[in-house]
Amino acid sequence: MKVLAIIDMPRGGGAQRVMSVLTQEWCKHHQVTTVFFDASNPRYDYGGEIVDLRVPASGNPLRKVYNVGLRARRLSSLLRRECPDRIISFLDGANFAAVIATALTGCLDRFYMSVHGNPAWFPFVFRVLLPWLYRLPDGVVAVSRGVKRELESLRVPTTRILVIPNPNAGMDRQVAKPASVSPLTNLFILGVGRLGWEKGFDLLLAAFRGLGRPEIHLVILGEGEDRAMLINLVQELGIENRVHFLGYVTDVETWYRHAECFVLSSRHEGWPSVLMEAMANGCPVVSFDCKYGPSEIIQDGENGLLVPEGDVEELTKTIDRVLKDEALRRNLVVKGLERVKMFDVREIAARWLV
Repeated sequence: MKVLAIIDMPRGGGAQRVMSVLTQEWCKHHQVTTVFFDASNPRYDYGGEIVDLRVPASGNPLRKVYNVGLRARRLSSLLRRECPDRIISFLDGANFAAVIATALTGCLDRFYMSVHGNPAWFPFVFRVLLPWLYRLPDGVVAVSRGVKRELESLRVPTTRILVIPNPNAGMDRQVAKPASVSPLTNLFILGVGRLGWEKGFDLLLAAFRGLGRPEIHLVILGEGEDRAMLINLVQELGIENRVHFLGYVTDVETWYRHAECFVLSSRHEGWPSVLMEAMANGCPVVSFDCKYGPSEIIQDGENGLLVPEGDVEELTKTIDRVLKDEALRRNLVVKGLERVKMFDVREIAARWLV
């Protein structure tokens, strides 16, 4: 089968990581072309032939509209030339141009688009267009049942929607923490994700401040527009000596494997793959029960701990509980490793191509 996968850019992010894992898996049995609208600064490896359509994103509203048309035109030319059997787009930055291109080239019956975030938080223009454009492809893949419900509420036909969770993009080696030296000399808890409002790192910092455990540090991996604000907040909270913003790292699995626990503090999600990455690397997980995804991954008290959405005080108490209870941590690690086996990349990659 000829598979053509489309995403806007290969920057670091959950959907990009998922696309990286899937395209590399598809390459084992299929002919794969991976298409970017701007292929500069890749963070991950991708499978197949790489095509850069050279239409980078713009902050100018008029330019954004122009870019959608230009992307659709260049993608249409590629579709006519390649004649793929399955066309798959990731994220809304790619979905809108891809649905136009597949409509123009008569490929809608081979086109599947995917929704990785919570549609309730999409920009207004996206939510207006979504009911009209997202009913056109042969399938719309929601990464969680919660995302499916949101799409249905926006009048996307239920018959078009498939739920396919993200695969375990957390490293192939599902092992508990090794005896190797930790990358940080202090004990630490870990947060991973883009430094944006929706990831709730300000809430994590507030919860960390309330711990009252001076021997414990906090490591945050990722970049984003809120970095300066978060650094200022750290200084305001008086915890600058115990909080470390390390940006993107290539050895994130090492940090998972040596953390006392991983904390997801997001205000909203679609399917937080970082939870599975942490579990796959033997790290206990604590998460806000935000919409959507955490409650579909975590069985509370079994393989992770869920905290009511936005409840900072309860988040502090739950982190403290994990830090104090070695038996609880061990159990969460064992059950977490069992849980992620249910999201095997081979099985999930195959579901996209049925």
